Amino acid sequence: MNASDIAALAQNAGFSGSDVGVAVAIALAESSGNPGAYNPEPLARGGTPPGQGSYGLWQIYLKMHPEFAGQNLYDPATNAAAAYRVYQSSGFRAWTTYRDGTYAQYLPAATQAPLTLDAATGQPIPDLTPTPPDVMTIAPARSQILVLTAAGIGLYLLADALAD
Repeated sequence: MNASDIAALAQNAGFSGSDVGVAVAIALAESSGNPGAYNPEPLARGGTPPGQGSYGLWQIYLKMHPEFAGQNLYDPATNAAAAYRVYQSSGFRAWTTYRDGTYAQYLPAATQAPLTLDAATGQPIPDLTPTPPDVMTIAPARSQILVLTAAGIGLYLLADALAD
């Protein structure tokens, strides 16, 4: 699957904002975009029982996430939904490719807008640039300010006239 297809799955599962790009980069790093990928995790600490390895696009590790047993984790939409649930409980740190920074090489393909990475951690720095307000939300505020200013000037002139 390509990055656009994976992004659509991620958004449909619940990822939003810059998290979509990170989720896509993780899927590309974990499975190369192959929904049929399976890793038996033979080197995992404590060993992994047969059939409890990592499945699908986001490589959902069944040994660590038995709540997904019985689900078709090779199905891209099911895998995306499972990935979002893992993300909700553990954040992106649940994925090794996020913790070790491997996902970062896939960010250019995964995101439309470039992300800034922290040089020390390799993790994305949230874009805190405020979104410009919509003109329609500014107009009522400006008219209210004008009305209040006019009322204030009127009160000042009235008070000044009464003081004489």
